[in-house]
Amino acid sequence: MGNFGRHEIVPLPFNQAQIASPTKPIRAGTPVEQDYTYGYSIVTENTVFPYPSIPLPNGQPYQQTFEGGNVDLRVPYIGYSAESESYTAAGISAYNALQAHLEKRMSHGLQVGASYTYSHSTDEQSAMGLFYNGNNPLNLRSGYGLSDFDRKHVLNFTYMYQLPTFFSATSIKGRIADGWALSGLTVIQSGQPYSIVDYSGAVGSIFYGVNDGITNPIVPLSGCTPKQALTGASGATPGFPALKASCFGLPLLNEGDLNGAIPANDPYETNFIASGQRNIFRQTWQRRADISLIKTMQITERSTLKFTFDVFNLTNTASFDIPIDDVSQNINFLGFPVVGQAGATTPCNTDYTALYVCPTLSGLGITNKTIGSPRQIQMSLRLLF
Repeated sequence: MGNFGRHEIVPLPFNQAQIASPTKPIRAGTPVEQDYTYGYSIVTENTVFPYPSIPLPNGQPYQQTFEGGNVDLRVPYIGYSAESESYTAAGISAYNALQAHLEKRMSHGLQVGASYTYSHSTDEQSAMGLFYNGNNPLNLRSGYGLSDFDRKHVLNFTYMYQLPTFFSATSIKGRIADGWALSGLTVIQSGQPYSIVDYSGAVGSIFYGVNDGITNPIVPLSGCTPKQALTGASGATPGFPALKASCFGLPLLNEGDLNGAIPANDPYETNFIASGQRNIFRQTWQRRADISLIKTMQITERSTLKFTFDVFNLTNTASFDIPIDDVSQNINFLGFPVVGQAGATTPCNTDYTALYVCPTLSGLGITNKTIGSPRQIQMSLRLLF
């Protein structure tokens, strides 16, 4: 089975900042002409606002707008936030699945069933949230990947066993010894896929500074495959994260990139990654077994008493949510780097002196949530008439 969707409702930026360069300035010929593109304002010190800025290559000072850098002056409609959104029918999604089911119907008091689904769900944006959870909203295809809710393997077992009847249903012995049954459901399924994202300016600063609240800017791998970036741990044990910080990098722009748009004295700007790294990781398998003990006792011809003893998550097995995937490499959301401050270091910075620090400092790969409940027991008594 499968389906293919040509349109999704995607929250896209209505007023995303444009690229300004010396050869293609924005607001040309006006007092707010912009010859460069930057989301950070480089200053000589950042202790008392307004911070004294250093000059751009054209001699003008770095702007310090509300959204960051000169973002507010590069938007198509000045006065509207760069984070304005328009919910637009765009994007594609696809779902394909193979389903199989085996069942032994009730005989000799036993009924057993097993279902298996092998599926593949992909899209450019999952669900309809407050923000676009792909990558670069100007290039929806760059975010095409596994859906946030994709479950590659799902295996279900169901069973029901009714104990044999030994006595008459209306006898005292029959009411006590007969009418017992055991039923249960066990589910084993793949964990959820996830990406590593960063809203602090470590991705996409040229468009949003450190104020990206409407996209999921993906932190790129650097020198590692997705498999190499995994440690093999679930991330739930302290000191053993699920991901290696050394495998992640920054999409830094070089001075003069984008046809001269990036100022020659600004080593901090970042872009979105090109494509292909959304939801490339997956959390460990999730397992759960529920069981019920049932006793049915016929009181009269027209009334029956039914008692159930239910145990949910029988083995008290934890199913882990995805690890912390929202990191802040610009951990203080600092939009005003001091001239000469280190941008990024190798290995990544752990003493908070560089603008961009290790993603582990904000919890990369640490699992701190579970899905579902711990073992729960409930009993019920019902009178049917």
